[in-house]
Amino acid sequence: MLRVAARTGVVLLLSTLGTRAVCAEGIGTDIAALYLCLYGDCEARGAFAADPYGWTNPATMPAGTFPFLSRGVFLSGTYYRINVGRVGVDLEDVSITAALSPFVFSVTPIYADGSGALREPAGVDMSIRTRSVRLAAAVDLERAIGVDGLSIGLLGTVPGTTSDLRFTINGTRVAKAWDDHEVDLTLGAHWRGGRQDWFMAGAFVNGIRNHSTLEQFGIREHGTTNAWFARFGLSLLPFTPLGLADDTALAGDWFGSVRIGADVEHRNIAVPGEGAEVETRGYFGGDLRLLPDAWNPVSRFLRAYVIGGVDTSGGWGVGPGLYGNGPLEFLYCNLGTSSRPLVDTLGDRVTVWTANCAVVAPF
Repeated sequence: MLRVAARTGVVLLLSTLGTRAVCAEGIGTDIAALYLCLYGDCEARGAFAADPYGWTNPATMPAGTFPFLSRGVFLSGTYYRINVGRVGVDLEDVSITAALSPFVFSVTPIYADGSGALREPAGVDMSIRTRSVRLAAAVDLERAIGVDGLSIGLLGTVPGTTSDLRFTINGTRVAKAWDDHEVDLTLGAHWRGGRQDWFMAGAFVNGIRNHSTLEQFGIREHGTTNAWFARFGLSLLPFTPLGLADDTALAGDWFGSVRIGADVEHRNIAVPGEGAEVETRGYFGGDLRLLPDAWNPVSRFLRAYVIGGVDTSGGWGVGPGLYGNGPLEFLYCNLGTSSRPLVDTLGDRVTVWTANCAVVAPF
């Protein structure tokens, strides 16, 4: 169920540091581009727009919650180690989610610190720090007003928080940049249908506007970082409509666990002094249970899944998921490692190591 609920906070610090840094041409766009990690290309499987367990699209929260409980609280904690060239970032978040049919609400505080040396120019070190809070809400319109399979959701960052970026040479600060978070809103929609909800479609649009400040040698420059992302995707249980997912059969038990997904994303990032970067990218991935319950000696307590994905730019990710069953059905854990290309100012690729666990408490 709550496979990566806390991922809604991943790499928020990197998404909001779009400020121009004259000591490294293009670094503002590079850092802002890491916002894509939030959408799954840096995650273990990719948080697809229609995936009921990813929660990147806030509108998927009812689809990932209400099949299991109508009222309850989820507590999820996540640690990310993000390595980009010689820059390393530690990010932690805690997500508190409450379900009260037909509504789902979520609060996610985010804390991150990192530092390291830039690839270009040589001898320049960079440090990053951010503190932020994200709020999300969704409503299942089928439960609320009878619109079959449709949910809508809204996700946003609390205005007024700040992300800081500092550049030093031999321990002496040569530049400081910070972004004041003004607008960061994601509006999403999700539809599910068919037997056992085997067909799901989702879409969301995320708009960002930050006030950016650069200070060097006592002189301050101001500007605005703007970015928006539009994403549409499908999430399918492909064997269910074919009649191969009959739970009474051993093979059906396994076939019924297979989920595949595909997304298309369009992004536009505009950073002061660096112009706009526009890109369209495709994502593909899936997950499946490692063993049917009949072959799993601990299936009464625990089920194991493998989760993986790729994108059209050479990114990939893979990781195991462990989900409680029976007396342990309140517990979920995920591990993962992922890699995707990045431009030259920081490193060729960004590598992410993830550990996420969640507990569920019905009421």
